[in-house]
Amino acid sequence: MHDDGQLWDAMVVGAGPAGCAAAYDLATAGQSVLLLDKKDFPRAKACAGGLTSKAVQALRYSIEPVVRKVVGRVRLEGESPSSSPADTVVLKSREPICVMTMRAELDDYCLRKTIAAGACLRRIAGVQQIVRRGDQVHLLTPSESYRARFLVGADGASGQVRRLCATGSWFSQAFALEVQTAAPREEVDLTFDFASVGNGYAWIFPKGDHLNVGVYSLSSAANLTRSRLLSYVRNRVGTDIVEGVTGQYLGIGAGENPAAYVQRDLRDRVFLVGDAGGFVDPLTGEGIYGALVSGQAAAKAILAELRGESTAAEAFAGHLTGYRQTLRFSSRAAAAFYADPSRGFRAMRLPFVRRSLLRTYTHGLNVNSLAMRIARAHC
Repeated sequence: MHDDGQLWDAMVVGAGPAGCAAAYDLATAGQSVLLLDKKDFPRAKACAGGLTSKAVQALRYSIEPVVRKVVGRVRLEGESPSSSPADTVVLKSREPICVMTMRAELDDYCLRKTIAAGACLRRIAGVQQIVRRGDQVHLLTPSESYRARFLVGADGASGQVRRLCATGSWFSQAFALEVQTAAPREEVDLTFDFASVGNGYAWIFPKGDHLNVGVYSLSSAANLTRSRLLSYVRNRVGTDIVEGVTGQYLGIGAGENPAAYVQRDLRDRVFLVGDAGGFVDPLTGEGIYGALVSGQAAAKAILAELRGESTAAEAFAGHLTGYRQTLRFSSRAAAAFYADPSRGFRAMRLPFVRRSLLRTYTHGLNVNSLAMRIARAHC
C-alpha cells in the first residue's frame, strides 16, 4: 500500500457542500487540506438544487454564475380530511426566498472555488479503515494511506466515515427520488405538495428551462418507487417525458445529544458534517444549509485547536449548539405535522404562523423568539 507521506492539517472525505465548506475555510486560513472523493466532478447528485437565502448567505462566495432562477413565492399544498380539493398556502416575499441551481453545476463550482483556495483534491476508490495513532488520524483506502491531524467526514448519509467512526443509535435516514422534465409555457411556482406522500411531500422546483420534480419521505424509501414518481409527474405536470431518475438517502439525527456519536478514541479528531453527521432538517428535507453550517463549524473547531484556543471537540460542540436546537425543534414539528398535515394547514391560516414559516425557511429559526410569539398568541 502506498503511503502519501505528508502529514496534513486536515483530511476531508467528500467534496460536496459540507466537505467544501470545511476545506475552503481551512485552506483560506493557511492550513494544508487534503480533499478526498470517489467521484469525478461534475457528477450527478439527487437533490432538488434549491438554496434558501440563509444557505446563500452562509456561503463564502457568490454562486451567481450557477443560479438558474430566483424564487420569491412558495406554494404549499395539503389535503383536507374530507378529501376536498387541496388546501393551499402561498408564501410571498419581496426578497428572494431561495435560488434554483442544478446540483451537479453547484457542486462543481464550489469544488473549483475550494481548490483555488488551496485545498488538494485526490480521487480515491473508497475508505477501508480509519485509525487513531497518537495525535494523528490515518485513513486507508484499497491502495493508499493518508494521515492528518484531523478528519472531517462529509461523504453523505451512506458514507463510510460515519459507518467506521460513529457509535450509538442517533442516526436515521430519509429518502428522496427525483426527475427532470420540461417546463410548461405557463409560470410554475416552487411547490411543496403534502397531500401526495405520507410522512413527507412531493415537490416541483422550477429551473427556468425545466422542472425538477421529486418525492421525499422522512420515514422510509419503501413507498417511493420510480413508478410512483413517474405517475405523479404524469398526473401533475402532464408528461411522460422525463430524464435523470435518481434517488438519495438523507442523513438525520444531529438534533440528538451529540456527546457520544463518535467513538471515544476518535471523538477529538473526527468530525461528521452534512448528511454524514445527520444535519438534514427533518421537516423540510433541506440539507445544503446544514451542510454549510456544520462544515464551517468543523473548520472553526480545527482552527481553534491548531491555534491553541481550545480543543477542537469543545469548539465543534459549541459552534453547533444553536443549530442542533433548531433541528430538535424541527424533529418535533415534523412528527406533529406529518401525523396530521390538515391540522398544520389550519395553523398556517394564522398570519403570524405564515410569517414565522416564511422567516424560518428563508433565514433560519430562532427557537426562543418563536416560542415567545406562540406564547403571546395564546394569551
